Amino acid sequence: MANNVRFLRGGCRCYIEALVRHLENRYSVSTKYRTHWSGYLLALLIMAGALGVRLLIAPVEAGLQYITFFPAVTLSVLLSGFRIGLFATILGALLATCIFTPPYYALSWATLEKSFWSNLVFIFDGTLVSLAIDAMHRYRLLMSAKLNQALDVSSAVESNNRHLRQILEHLPINLILLDRQGNVAEVNQTTLQRIGRDRDAVIGKAFVDLSCWTYDPRIHGKIQLALQLVQQGLNQRFDVAMSVGGRMLPVDFQLKPVYAENGEITGYLAAGVDISARKQAEIILLRHKTCIDTAHDGFWITDMDGYILDVNQSYAYMSGYTEVELVGMHISAVEANEDAADIKAHLAKILAQGHDMFETRHRRKDGHVYDVEVSVNFNGETRELFAFFRDITERKQNLAKLRIAAVTFDSPDGIMVTDTTGIILQVNRAFQEITGYSAEEVIGKRPSLLSSGRHDKTFYKEMWTQLQTTGYWSGEIWDRRKNGQIYPKCLTITAVKDDRGTVSEYVATFGDITERKRVEEEIRNLAFYDDLTKLPNRRLLQDRIEHALLAAARNGQYGALLFLDMDKFKLLNDTLGHHHGDIMLVEVANRLKFSVREADSVARIGGDEFVLLLEKVGESINEASQKAALVAEKIRAALAVPYHILNHVHHSTPSIGVRLFGADDNSVEDLLKHADAAMYEAKNGGRNQVRFFDPDLQKVLESRAAMEADLRRALDAGQLQLHYQPQCDVERRVIGVEALIRWLHPERGLIPPLEFIPIAEESSLILDIGCWVLNTACRQLAEWQKQPSMRHLQVAINVSAHQFNTHDFIKSVQTAISAHGVDATALKLELTETVIVNDVEAVKAKMLVLKAFGVKLSLDDFGTGYSSLAYLKQLPLDQLKIDRSFVRDIATDPSDEVMVKAIIDMANNFHLQVIAEGVETGEQLNFLKLHGCEAFQGYLFGRPVPASDLNFMVEGG
Repeated sequence: MANNVRFLRGGCRCYIEALVRHLENRYSVSTKYRTHWSGYLLALLIMAGALGVRLLIAPVEAGLQYITFFPAVTLSVLLSGFRIGLFATILGALLATCIFTPPYYALSWATLEKSFWSNLVFIFDGTLVSLAIDAMHRYRLLMSAKLNQALDVSSAVESNNRHLRQILEHLPINLILLDRQGNVAEVNQTTLQRIGRDRDAVIGKAFVDLSCWTYDPRIHGKIQLALQLVQQGLNQRFDVAMSVGGRMLPVDFQLKPVYAENGEITGYLAAGVDISARKQAEIILLRHKTCIDTAHDGFWITDMDGYILDVNQSYAYMSGYTEVELVGMHISAVEANEDAADIKAHLAKILAQGHDMFETRHRRKDGHVYDVEVSVNFNGETRELFAFFRDITERKQNLAKLRIAAVTFDSPDGIMVTDTTGIILQVNRAFQEITGYSAEEVIGKRPSLLSSGRHDKTFYKEMWTQLQTTGYWSGEIWDRRKNGQIYPKCLTITAVKDDRGTVSEYVATFGDITERKRVEEEIRNLAFYDDLTKLPNRRLLQDRIEHALLAAARNGQYGALLFLDMDKFKLLNDTLGHHHGDIMLVEVANRLKFSVREADSVARIGGDEFVLLLEKVGESINEASQKAALVAEKIRAALAVPYHILNHVHHSTPSIGVRLFGADDNSVEDLLKHADAAMYEAKNGGRNQVRFFDPDLQKVLESRAAMEADLRRALDAGQLQLHYQPQCDVERRVIGVEALIRWLHPERGLIPPLEFIPIAEESSLILDIGCWVLNTACRQLAEWQKQPSMRHLQVAINVSAHQFNTHDFIKSVQTAISAHGVDATALKLELTETVIVNDVEAVKAKMLVLKAFGVKLSLDDFGTGYSSLAYLKQLPLDQLKIDRSFVRDIATDPSDEVMVKAIIDMANNFHLQVIAEGVETGEQLNFLKLHGCEAFQGYLFGRPVPASDLNFMVEGG
């Protein structure tokens, strides 16, 4: 028994050791081993061992076989898996049935029945144990694999962290990790080395209080502000000066929040980069840019296709373009010597050889072409061309002058050659003729012997400084001839250089500009003075008025502007000729100059118009008005004295307008306009008067200007109309009409012709209006000639002197007649006496042409102007029209009776028809009939009416 126990103990120990070794092998082999045939063999051996152990410890009858078989099944599962365990279970059940079920050691149906339930329980338990153990093995293998994987990942992460830590520690960047309070939580080795502190001295310290910052409170404020903003989740970037090794370095810091996985800010990361090199590069770049921008030479950068990318101010000034205009421009826009193909080939050459230097010509914005010297280099890294330009126009001109001077040393200009110390070496013949000195008298001496004494030492010092600096000087200078006469000359001095570029001589060329100075003075007089009277003209007067206004604003004194016009001056020109008029104007100018103070200005601004500028007339407006009035009366009296012009005596008076001005006035044009308006008011008041400017008068002028503007729009807007006033015979039958213009203003209503015709006469509007009246009347006449009751009517239209004197007046009449197809004999043109006072022959020629194609001619307002019997005899008139001013009072005024009878008799004697206008009473009509007038017009017969109403008047009798 003891031996059996020892055997069992030994067997169990071997069993356990084998189990452990198998478990260790099982975890290291592949899962394919579990179903190998050796697994089944191993299970068979284990079961055989269990059977042996069972037979050793107890007899067969004891029935303890499952006690040893169950551990064998468990061991099989542990060693070879679920299938082998199931195999061992079934094998154990068969052994229990064959050996331990009576009859023992026999397999029969009886033994199977006896052991069925015990085997069933054994098989069930074995199957469950096999499944459970196999599941535990599989789970352990899975966990082992995951654990190994986790260990591998952890090892890799730790390795990466160590590597990353090494990188961050030695990065050339200041890295500082801050906690949420802005205290240092971690810092890299680079930062510690730069600030000269160990980690313990920095960790936990406030970021803003680190000793590396300068003591500038502005930097502390900047850092504090950045910390406040980054706490709000805003990235911050700022430059600060950082103390490194006893010197301050500029550092570009970025401060960013650090977030946890839940999005909460856990701290801040400050990363600072030493930007010393960048700052130094920026300083160098700024220096270079400043040098380029302030250089006298032009500079630009272009791409390889020739488009300008950048340009300096000097080239912009040189070319006349702005820098903005030049950027993006192609160089062909400024290149004057090369076309697009040449430029492309030249660029290819520069790109190939990397540089070039050449001369060419550029075109300024204003089109002017100038010479430039170009030095260009190609930068292969940036793929850009850098070019410098120097304007050599002046230099080339100087070189050309030197070459010409070498060939034409005996030119009309004086030439003098000196050495570098100023000793005269040679002069030409013109020099001797201009200065009076011979060559022997000046060679070996200095040019100072020609000095006039008018220029100081500074002038000559600056001249020689420029000459030595630039090699060129040009200007005007006064010199003295040998006879002592001082004269102006235009001097050019050019430095002559040898092959080494050293100045060897100076060549001075000059010309006597005495005559040019005289001409310039004469031109100045022509520009600012009247050629006839030698008085200041309008331009100089305006300049003096501007100065007078400024002076009045400073000293508070009033001044006065007198605008005068000579009455009936045109009559003198027309009767005696312009030569007599010029003599009178000169006399007027002389009288004006003697009538005012020397400080006052007298100017002629055109024709017979003069303006006097009086300054410091008085401190108050009343005082100034009194003094200006006294001066004006003095001038009026002086100019009223008869003028003895050659063999004639001419009487003329001035009309004078006065405009005071003071500190509140600032417009020269307004002053002249106001004085002019006052002068016209004096003329309208009867001439030979003095009138002061009245603001109400200005309102009238402004109203007239507004009316003129409205009148310009009236034609296009269809506001003008023609009304027709009947003209009747002695039987009161309508034989014709006069077309009278009416203006229906959209705001002011019906405006009488007396208000707007004078305005139209003063402007060119009368021509447009006259053309409209002519065409409108012809169009209406054509309509009437189609009607039996109206076709006998003759239409009279008024023609102004301006319209009649136009070169195309006859053509316009012919065109209107032809365009509307009217009978020309039914058209009558009424002309005023102002038409015929200038050139009777020219007027007569036009009248004859009009008469030739049937147009009738009537002389309107006869007796009110410059009527002359000679005119009536020469001109081919058809009718005289007695003015309404004579007709109005013929019943009460004997003079008008005589005048009317004389006009009627005169018309009859010249075989002219006569018509009276303004007939309003039967008494007037009877008088006119009695004395032979055969046609009448006036309110007695009808007012002016539209064409439609006139039809009713004619047809209704």
